[in-house]
Amino acid sequence: MKKLYAFIAAIVMSLSVANAQYYYLPYPNAGTNPGGLNVENEYPVANGLSSNWAIISGSSVSPKWSSIVTLPFTFQFNGVGYTQFKVSTSGVLTFSTGATAVPPATRVALPNANIPDNSICVLGIKGSSANDSIVTQTFGVAGSQQTWVLFSSYTSVASAAVWTYWSIVLEEGTNNIYIVDQRHAGAVPVSLGLQYNATSALMVAGSPNSLNSLAGSDPTPADNSYYAFIYGTQAADQAKLRTVSADPYVLVPGTSTITGEIQNLGSNAITNVDIKYEVNGTTYTSTVSNINLTSGNVYAFTHNTPVNVNAANPYPTKVWVDLANDADHSDDTLNTMITGLSYLPEKRVLIEEATGTWCGWCPRGAVYTEQIDTVHLGTAIVVAVHNSDPMANAAYDAGIGNLIGGYPSGCVDRKSNDVDPTAFEATYQDRINDVSPADVGVSATYNATTRQVDINVSSTFAANLTGDFRLNAVLVEDDVTGTAAGYNQTNYYSGSANALVGAGFNWQTAPDPVPAASMHYNFVGRDILGGFDGQPGSVPSSVSASTTYNYTFNYTLPASWDDTKIRVIGMLQDVATGHVLNVNRSPYLVTTGLNTLAADNFSMTLFPNPADVYTQLEVSLTKSTNYSIEMTDVLGKVVFGQNFNGASGKNVINLPVSGLNSGIYLVKVNVAGSILTTRLMVK
Repeated sequence: MKKLYAFIAAIVMSLSVANAQYYYLPYPNAGTNPGGLNVENEYPVANGLSSNWAIISGSSVSPKWSSIVTLPFTFQFNGVGYTQFKVSTSGVLTFSTGATAVPPATRVALPNANIPDNSICVLGIKGSSANDSIVTQTFGVAGSQQTWVLFSSYTSVASAAVWTYWSIVLEEGTNNIYIVDQRHAGAVPVSLGLQYNATSALMVAGSPNSLNSLAGSDPTPADNSYYAFIYGTQAADQAKLRTVSADPYVLVPGTSTITGEIQNLGSNAITNVDIKYEVNGTTYTSTVSNINLTSGNVYAFTHNTPVNVNAANPYPTKVWVDLANDADHSDDTLNTMITGLSYLPEKRVLIEEATGTWCGWCPRGAVYTEQIDTVHLGTAIVVAVHNSDPMANAAYDAGIGNLIGGYPSGCVDRKSNDVDPTAFEATYQDRINDVSPADVGVSATYNATTRQVDINVSSTFAANLTGDFRLNAVLVEDDVTGTAAGYNQTNYYSGSANALVGAGFNWQTAPDPVPAASMHYNFVGRDILGGFDGQPGSVPSSVSASTTYNYTFNYTLPASWDDTKIRVIGMLQDVATGHVLNVNRSPYLVTTGLNTLAADNFSMTLFPNPADVYTQLEVSLTKSTNYSIEMTDVLGKVVFGQNFNGASGKNVINLPVSGLNSGIYLVKVNVAGSILTTRLMVK
């Protein structure tokens, strides 16, 4: 399906452009910062923003100029070199450092007598609140640096309740100017542009009355947009391959469809263009014709020839756009990777809820995590990551804090971030349909005397892959209680019109705060043993299909933790994307009344596997007990089941498979409520 997305009506609007030599290009929903040099998160000063930023101006009720800032390079603005600038708390950066009158914090059409010559404008914001700041930082190496000027935690002129983050970027070498739309609490009306002098200027279409911010509240660059102001003459014909995507993992034999976006960076409309991809030495062409892609706009395409995936191997795929007379081929090509899988690993979804006892809306998180854990038991794996309370783990808290915009919220497989708890179910439904390249297993051996726990996290891959994959382990405790004031749960639902029932309370009728004596906290993330990004070296850089990789974590439980309420979550992470590819959860370390690991009660092996006539299931029991066996296909249909009473020791059961269709089957052994599952491949 092909669609034309009209992000703007016109690429350039200029008033009296006799002296102007700029044009601009919009990059809506870019999902990154220009040039990729600045990957830092967007926070207030002294409340999450990196200390690498230097403050050049604090807040001011009335607009004021900052101190003069000296650039580490000479920047050419409209053909003239400058090494210094200053910035107003009303959103104007000027190279006319001798200007004294400060522009008011209003959106106006450019040129405007209140704006100094040689200025860059983000109008419609103001730095009048206590923590509003203008900060600067230079990124990159000499010759290709970027100096950023960030309006941190500013206020929208249109609404005092809406905070907003914008940056002006000066780029060495190219002399490009970028205005970056970064983070906002709501829609922010703005007017963006350049003023050369009293009679000439360039404005972004929609300024000053109908241009709004595009970014959301995500503190990372993942939802950023930007505008590039380029000095010179715009090329007549230039196409950019803006994005490309494909199904990353495909069960073989199968196909993966190439989709993406083309952006027109030229002044001429694009009416015909070829989209090509190359895989295994063969090029496939999809011709798009009879369109009218005007300058600056974006066209979404689907290649008409899917990629055939016939082996459990990576398929490196080069995709490019081929436009006649294209002036710049450096932005024509992107690469993607498609991987064939020999079988479909069993997918589970990790939900990391950001919460805190100080957070009055966080009871919402407790209600919805309890709900999703109950409804999707075993496939939705929940961790409550606490912030600024007695249950917080510093490393885990810091990692999640970089992916969210506020509390309560959460990350789902760290692929969908800053998700409100009310959207956990819908996001789970999206992510459970993702295909994972590997299974994850987790088991633990616990010594109740020494409180030493040895955790084995394993991953079995369904394809030959290369990359930075890492295993990790998280210790989670349920039913956590405490007597200190920090265990009181702040409750903004108390007496409000917002109904909320669950996690043990009717929160409307519960007090604010709910006293610690009444609170029992579940899914508490006590520690993350491999660090937030996973254990380096836990998986080799090249993995083989059907091979299992293991890593052992050793840990001593603090005396204050209840070992009967501790479980271990094992996960597989992809460092390149930051995503959690798959996850699993162990039983409680101690089974109440038995004081032993559930997994230590029995073990199971299956041989041969793959099998074509029969396979033998060996179940080894540590004591006399009842157990059951169940074998299902991947759709959940039971193809074999049997119960055994009073069994002990080693038990060998022949499972005939000659009458089954080829494919993957799951063999599950249930011993007194403790379950182990393994996969059987029938040839």
